[in-house]
Amino acid sequence: MDNLYTKLLSFERFRTSSVSDRNIISEAESDRGRLLFCAAFRRLQQKAQVFSMEPNAAVRSRLTHSLEVSQMGRYIADQLSIKLINLEWATKDECSALVTFVETACLMHDIGNPPFGHFGEAAISEWFRTKGCDKIIQACSAGKSGALGHDDPRIVNALADFLEFDGNPQGLRVVTRLQRNSDEFGLNLTKTTLASYLKYVRSNLSIPNGDLNSPFLKKCGYFSTEANIVSDIWKEFNYSKPQRFPLAYIMEAADDIAYCISDLEDSIEKGLLEKSLAFNEIYDEWYSYYSLLEKKCDVTNSINEILVFAKSGCRANKDEFTYTDFRTSLNRVLVNYCVSQYIENHESILSGTLISIIPSNSSAGKILDILKSYCRSKVYCHESVQKVELAGYHAIYGLLEQFSCLIECCAERFSLSLDYSQNKDHNDVPIVIEKKILSLFPKNYIKVYKDELAKLVITDNPSFRT
Repeated sequence: MDNLYTKLLSFERFRTSSVSDRNIISEAESDRGRLLFCAAFRRLQQKAQVFSMEPNAAVRSRLTHSLEVSQMGRYIADQLSIKLINLEWATKDECSALVTFVETACLMHDIGNPPFGHFGEAAISEWFRTKGCDKIIQACSAGKSGALGHDDPRIVNALADFLEFDGNPQGLRVVTRLQRNSDEFGLNLTKTTLASYLKYVRSNLSIPNGDLNSPFLKKCGYFSTEANIVSDIWKEFNYSKPQRFPLAYIMEAADDIAYCISDLEDSIEKGLLEKSLAFNEIYDEWYSYYSLLEKKCDVTNSINEILVFAKSGCRANKDEFTYTDFRTSLNRVLVNYCVSQYIENHESILSGTLISIIPSNSSAGKILDILKSYCRSKVYCHESVQKVELAGYHAIYGLLEQFSCLIECCAERFSLSLDYSQNKDHNDVPIVIEKKILSLFPKNYIKVYKDELAKLVITDNPSFRT
């Protein structure tokens, strides 16, 4: 496996960095810095993990969750690096860079999530499903003969990103386009970091050719507007078809471990759950699985011991066993398990065919599934959570309704609206709301729009550009 990770850890960027004489370590660190200092990352502090608009500062936001996921990813990658070096599959410098690449992918894993998480995604998708088509047709047909039909492929393509709106593809768009500095390349991250971020490997327009139940295809991983970017990433690693990148397995595992444990902790912190009762119920569910196992491996026995301590609140020697002890003990077991799975299934990981480094039929997968199920049944459905999520859904839906005038207006009126000094369009109709709304948009986003507009080709319908 000579030079294996030399090929995997590419520091190729879409635009060559103006700083020369960098090595793989400094290039990986540069990615981390670019991500940490960008505005989109800071905005995560205003987005909730589970509990929106939470006054208790101890409860996690998307920002603190992302920091914890990055630490978990770093923990896994650190332990994995020891194995890779001992096996002579990678050098120390390569492993140092690998850790940082994983950490950066973990930091950005939620960067595309809208406010209110999945409810926010649902609000965006539903609004465009019910109203988007008519709004676009109205804009493109204004003052012109021959109205466009709902099945027009241009309409279908224009709506596709919104109908399957998701934080994962939006995150890729954020870092590759919207976080514009001085050109079209966004943060201009390395292709290794971007590949490590891609949890799903299909676009919103592609139809999976293989297993429709594949976990890598079940959701959209990138929008059609970033298809060329993803294609270039696959080419960098000589992939003949889309596949999951090895480091993306670590990013996914880090997120699964972190959120399962932290959501439970936040629920206890808020008083929605009583810790002793919660651990007793969790242990009962675990024991129904554990007791039926004919063979119990070290991982299984370690998890059982941790849950016994958590249930009783003390260790075998009667020392107190706190939630922090539960979290750190379980993290340690799960991290070591992930590392062993990565090494044992190395070829499948390199080929992108392994389902997960925490398989659902393993003891590690079982405890995470129990924690997820418990939070679904006891926390996510709690009245206080549901009220805020419903309010968030209507807030986002309502904002889209207010912003819909931007979709309704024709290309000429929209262009004039970008200039705040313009008060009327070419038909002498006052421009009032549109320009005020556009003034709220980040200036970088407007620059990105103008950059992309300049690349488009005007078709027979000037309101539609391809």
